[in-house]
Amino acid sequence: MPKAPKGKTVGREKKVIHPYSRKAAQITREVHKQEKKQKLKNEKALRLNLIGEKLQWFQSHLDPKKVGYSKKDACELIERDSRHCKCR
Repeated sequence: MPKAPKGKTVGREKKVIHPYSRKAAQITREVHKQEKKQKLKNEKALRLNLIGEKLQWFQSHLDPKKVGYSKKDACELIERDSRHCKCR
């Protein structure tokens, strides 16, 4: 009859880690690091999304017949955008 394999996880659950151990501190640091990465990733995606919406608004309000814009025309477009953003 073959013997049962002797392994660390055979028939046992995960070993409980003491809350003040180095291993617990290491795991906590890693979790905080991952949470921080995810938070920064979400904030950057939100920021880029807002910039993308603003650029789309400008692109949709540009006159396709005009080749170049003067400073006055650009200022008027920016003022329309600032009024547009306040309405939201």
